[in-house]
Amino acid sequence: MQNNYFLGFVLVVISGLVWSLGAPIIRFLEDAEHYRLPYILYRGITIFLVVIAYVLFREGRNFFNSLKRIDIWSIFGGLVLSLTMFGWVYAITTTTVAVTLLMLALSPILTAFLGYLILGERLSRVTLVNIVIVLAGVIIMVSGTEKSSTIIGVTYGFFMALGFSIYTITIRHNPDIPKLLTPGLAGFFGLILASILIIATGSSFEMSPMNIGISVINGLIVSTGLILFGLGAKYLPSAELVLLTMLEVVAGIFWAWLPIIGINEIPATNTLICGFFILTAITLQGIATRKQHIIPML
Repeated sequence: MQNNYFLGFVLVVISGLVWSLGAPIIRFLEDAEHYRLPYILYRGITIFLVVIAYVLFREGRNFFNSLKRIDIWSIFGGLVLSLTMFGWVYAITTTTVAVTLLMLALSPILTAFLGYLILGERLSRVTLVNIVIVLAGVIIMVSGTEKSSTIIGVTYGFFMALGFSIYTITIRHNPDIPKLLTPGLAGFFGLILASILIIATGSSFEMSPMNIGISVINGLIVSTGLILFGLGAKYLPSAELVLLTMLEVVAGIFWAWLPIIGINEIPATNTLICGFFILTAITLQGIATRKQHIIPML
C-alpha cells in the first residue's frame, strides 16, 4: 500500500478485532474473581515473551542497540499500560463484557485531549465529529445504570481508558524509540507487580491447568494486538489511532452474545445503540483515511 495512512488504519483496525477475542475468553476462567492476580501474572509472562521475541526477530543484531534507546517515556508508558491491563481484568470480572468494552470508547476523547496538550496534534473535522458520536453513544449506554457492580465496572473502565490513552501518547511522543519495546515492558511490569501483590496478600501462584491455558491464550491475543497497534502507531495521530481500535468494543460484545460460544450475555438496548454509534464512527473514519497520506514515524 502506497497510502501509509490507510496502512495504519488497516493495522490498527485488525488489532482491535484481535483484542475483541480477549473479553469472551476470560469469561471461561474458573472462579475468576479469586484468580485475578495469577491470571494477570501468567498473561504478563506471555505478553513479555511474545513481544520481546518479535522485536528480537525483527531487529536481529540491532536488538541490544534498540534496548539502549529506551527512555523515560517508554518506561512510563510500559508501567501505565501494565496498570491498564490490571484495570481491564478487574473491570471484566466485575461487570458485563459490554459495559467494560464500551468504557474503552472514552479513550479517543481522552487521547485527543492529551495528544493536543502534550504532542500538539491537531484533529481533523472528521475525527472530531466521530469522537462526538462515540461520546454520545457512551452517555446513552451509561444513562439509567443502577447496579452497583456496573458502577464499579464503569469506574475501573474509566481508568482503563485513561491508561490506554496515556500509553498511546507515550509511544507517539518520540519517533526514535521503537514502538514495541513499551508493550514488552508492560508485560514485564505486569508480571512483577502481580507477583508482589500475590506475595503481599498471601495468595497462591497456582491455578488449574485450564485457567493457565486461558491466561496464556489471552496473553497471545493481547501481545498480537499490541504488535499490530505498535506498527500502526507510526502512521496515525494519537486520537485517530485509539478511535480505530474501537472495533474491539463492537466485536467483543458480539462474541459475548453469540450463542454458539456459550457466554450468552445479551446487551441492553442502550448498549446496542452505543455499539451502533461506535461502528458508525469507525466506518466514517475509514472512509476518510483512504484519502489521506502521512509521513510515517520510525
